[in-house]
Amino acid sequence: MATPEQHRKELARRMAAKDLDGTLQLIADDAVYFWSNGAAMFGKAAIAEGLRQNFDSIQDDTFETFDVTWLARSGDIAVCIYRFRWTGEIDGRPAGGHGRGSSALRKVDGQWRTVLEHLSAGERAPWVP
Repeated sequence: MATPEQHRKELARRMAAKDLDGTLQLIADDAVYFWSNGAAMFGKAAIAEGLRQNFDSIQDDTFETFDVTWLARSGDIAVCIYRFRWTGEIDGRPAGGHGRGSSALRKVDGQWRTVLEHLSAGERAPWVP
């Protein structure tokens, strides 16, 4: 991807398709993920396991980001903040959440890679059971 925006769009597309291998191609080996459920994953292997569990346990899911604001950008580093919302089914029951997130991207071998994803849970939305 030529731009950080294109990278984030492609990452979201691959995650929505539950394409684990494709998603992992866009994540740096030394990346760190913090999820709104309290999970902390250090390195691509741990992130792969977290993604695999989500892909398997959440059905009919959607994940959207909005109000994306780029805070820093250079030829090799980009950082943004955003709001997010997700919905789906877990064990046949409706589930969902929302909150705020931040992402840091770094160029690795000339390609943008996610090095940090940090999601913070928002207050429980009225539409979440």
